[in-house]
Amino acid sequence: AQPDGRVKVANHGAGIAVDPRQEKLVSPEWEGRFRAFLSTARPDLSDAPVIKTRLCLYSDTFDGDFLIDHDPERSGLVVASGGSGHGFKFAPVLGSLIADVVEGRANPWAERFRWRALGEHRREAARAYGR
Repeated sequence: AQPDGRVKVANHGAGIAVDPRQEKLVSPEWEGRFRAFLSTARPDLSDAPVIKTRLCLYSDTFDGDFLIDHDPERSGLVVASGGSGHGFKFAPVLGSLIADVVEGRANPWAERFRWRALGEHRREAARAYGR
């Protein structure tokens, strides 16, 4: 909750394909989905007034994990991508991991976020609601 009592509600799920150059409008159908979610997660907020809507864009990898590694086809290029909806909250720890990958230092997380071929799409439990 915000200091003034406002609450942000967001869909952490498959989302929708959008053109990032277009206006970031939330379709009216989504209000019903959010209210249905709130009716089970926070019934006290399910009828609260909507003050503002905004479509937030973020990138996902196919498996929900970050991609932090040297590009195998482009010498000297390191890719750090795939925030998968988590980039901002992990920013304090990603910098040192990315630096380790760039400099070739061992890091226990580097294997998990290595360059990988497109594989089976995964969904974490937090994304299971609504789709």
